[in-house]
Amino acid sequence: MRASSSTIMNRLRDTGYIDAKLKALSYDHESHVVRMMYGDPTSDDNDTIVTFRNYFSANFNTWLEGITGTIPSKPGDSDFFIHDILIQDVEINGFQLYRCLMEIPMMDCTITCLRIEIIS
Repeated sequence: MRASSSTIMNRLRDTGYIDAKLKALSYDHESHVVRMMYGDPTSDDNDTIVTFRNYFSANFNTWLEGITGTIPSKPGDSDFFIHDILIQDVEINGFQLYRCLMEIPMMDCTITCLRIEIIS
């Protein structure tokens, strides 16, 4: 049975994602899987992994507008912290999907997928 977006949001809230450090974000175009790992910036204990399976679209845009201090020479030089995540139920061409919008300063993320798995 398909979980509602509110059920998934409740599970995400329980992981304490707000202000968590984004430690990994990758996508595999062949298998249509996006994996995200986040947690305490000072420890690898109790990290959470969220897997977005069978994605229909995945958009990741990084930006530097408003940054102060040293400009990073490559994307990996700057830490990203999650400010908010919103999961919505959407229907596209008769398919019931999830749309995930993530607010991560200096990055815009939107993922539309069939399933979301949370391991914490």
